[in-house]
Amino acid sequence: MGETGGSEYLLAAQVGRLLHVSPKTVSRWAKEGKLPYVQTLGGHRRFPGATMRELAERLAAGSISPEALQARYP
Repeated sequence: MGETGGSEYLLAAQVGRLLHVSPKTVSRWAKEGKLPYVQTLGGHRRFPGATMRELAERLAAGSISPEALQARYP
């Protein structure tokens, strides 16, 4: 997705590619409160790009474990 009001938002499929999980897993984590998101007027979830990239970097660097994400993203 593009820039909207200075904030970039990603689709569940884009976040899934970043985190190496399926889009369904991303949606489930959002529903469980493990990932931040905004909801469009049509009811679709959009995820803050900067936050999702930071999470992907932290997972890759090992500063946060996948198990910690399972519990809840800080």
